Amino acid sequence: MNRWFDNFPYLGKKYSGKIVLSLLMLILAAVLAIVYKTGDRCACFFAMLFAFEGDWVLNSGKTPAMQTNKIVALGGICFILAHFWYALTYFLKIYFNEYSFLNWGVNLIFFILLLIMSYFVFNMNKAKSLKMFCFGILYLWLTAFSYFMIFSYSVSAKSIEFLAAVGGLMFLASDVIIGCEKFLGLRSKLARELVWWLYPMGQTLIIIFA
Repeated sequence: MNRWFDNFPYLGKKYSGKIVLSLLMLILAAVLAIVYKTGDRCACFFAMLFAFEGDWVLNSGKTPAMQTNKIVALGGICFILAHFWYALTYFLKIYFNEYSFLNWGVNLIFFILLLIMSYFVFNMNKAKSLKMFCFGILYLWLTAFSYFMIFSYSVSAKSIEFLAAVGGLMFLASDVIIGCEKFLGLRSKLARELVWWLYPMGQTLIIIFA
């Protein structure tokens, strides 16, 4: 999808399609925050702002080889902060709508998934960088909290807001693919292509239904 934006008017001449696409999502979040002027919309804007910063850090280099461990870690920190703000966004929506914070069925599925992924990552990274391994586990568990909030809200709302959960699943799938690339050595053009379909589509749904 990002290649469609490589020739975007004016911006496409200066920045890659990934940066342009991320900027457009940031503008969408900003417009919705200005129009609705609610706390959850403002939190959603900050979430996308940090996501944009993460995209800028990870994709502003000329080649993928320029993504050193420090750059990857910095980009990861940006996305951790983005997930924190998304969690706050949907926390506020749950709170003000007086919905349940704990939908046990949804959260149990994610808890089991996290345990399986953590065990898998641990066994595949025993001989690799301890710092990167710890960072990966931290990212895995912290970002899961935002998915908990998104899915809890979607289940409680019982309406078209279920599309926020669809967006969360897409965002999660893109995170899983990136995790497999960084920690398990996955090298697949199809997987890399999927990331830039799942990530923007998922995040756009999360923003729209926030």
